[in-house]
Amino acid sequence: MVQENRSYLTRLAIVCVLILLSILVISALRGVEHPFSYSNAATSKSREKLPDTVIRRDEINRKRWPEGFRLHRYWWTGGAAVYIAEMDRTAKNLQFDVELANNQIIGRETVTNATRRLKRKKILPLAGVNGSFGIRGDSYGRGGMTFNLHIQNGELVSIPIALDRWGYSPPSPWGETSFGVTPEGEFLLERVQLNGELRIGNRNTDTLSIDAINQICGSSCPVVLFTPRFGHRTLTRRCYEFTLKKLKLPITGKYTSRFIVTEVNPRGNSVIPSDGVVIAIESRRGRNWAKKIATSTKGTLEIALTPTKWQRVQQGIGGNLRLVRNGKIEHELIRFGKSRGRSASAHSNGASRHPRSALGFNDDKLFLIAIDGRQHGYSMGMTLYDMGKFFSELGIKHAINFDGGSSSTLWALGDVVNSPAHGHERRIFNIAMVRGKKR
Repeated sequence: MVQENRSYLTRLAIVCVLILLSILVISALRGVEHPFSYSNAATSKSREKLPDTVIRRDEINRKRWPEGFRLHRYWWTGGAAVYIAEMDRTAKNLQFDVELANNQIIGRETVTNATRRLKRKKILPLAGVNGSFGIRGDSYGRGGMTFNLHIQNGELVSIPIALDRWGYSPPSPWGETSFGVTPEGEFLLERVQLNGELRIGNRNTDTLSIDAINQICGSSCPVVLFTPRFGHRTLTRRCYEFTLKKLKLPITGKYTSRFIVTEVNPRGNSVIPSDGVVIAIESRRGRNWAKKIATSTKGTLEIALTPTKWQRVQQGIGGNLRLVRNGKIEHELIRFGKSRGRSASAHSNGASRHPRSALGFNDDKLFLIAIDGRQHGYSMGMTLYDMGKFFSELGIKHAINFDGGSSSTLWALGDVVNSPAHGHERRIFNIAMVRGKKR
């Protein structure tokens, strides 16, 4: 009997040891390097002075770096893996670009699929990070749509009304969060405002202000301009809508065109013509304008972004909150971090550690950033304050926060290089990217 008990205890001890070893192995594997080639040549702090908050810096796929491009993984002392693709601003072979998922507002697409689509167009993407915030779907039939600014090849695809909600750019200095590039290569990081007007009447005396382009029409955003870039229909409910044709397309940051009204629809969900636009007005205000606008009504549509430099921006993309300004943590972010999110409760998600994505730049470089999180033993993510502090330590002069969580994805040199929280890529709304210039 004693012998049997000893045998049982021996077996139990062996099982416990095996379980303990399994746990240790799994934890080690969670923190193991991803199966991409890298060189340890630049991981030593003696070779290049790195902040004390960096345990190690790895070079990913070093042999495939084109001139002016770098791809690193930083191991942060707080327990996070930070992936950064860098572009030299003076590189003559590279440029910043943006891409809209599925080439329209409605719908989502993985970064990998978007890069494949671009390659078929003879465009060479080198790195791309998920960009703007949005909704993944709703009862109105919107199968995903961004609610931040998007300018692509000079076309004003999307611009929202300023709202102090998670994902939107709040109407404060902290909300100066749209990034744009002018034809001369100047980088802009500011809050962008839409100044849009629809004027009708013999002398254009009746003026309707436009609140947003390709956004959700409702009480908080009562007048919206829908262009063909939105999708096939406006997907509104109970809006008064007016179809405008015989006007110039695409809409740009500085725009003026005559038009004629070809259809009036008091029920909403109008078809957006490929050669026209739709003005949607929420029902309470729409009833009054339905008395003034009828089929064959003529008028003028004007758009002018401010600040005025944005009227010439070729590529632009929005996030939600500014992280770094002039090399220092954004002032409101410091208060936000100290109060653990209570100073801006609408954005309290940012006070917890999660996967994150961001864009930053200084006088010399552009940075596309993804931070892994929600993965014990490997990377737990960062708060917004953590990001601002770490980025400033790395020498990033200006930075904004992009959509994060399970959407955080950095694709570079042909593969997803980070480890998305769900173990796979999530379909996203748009992409900020570095690509090769066309020769």
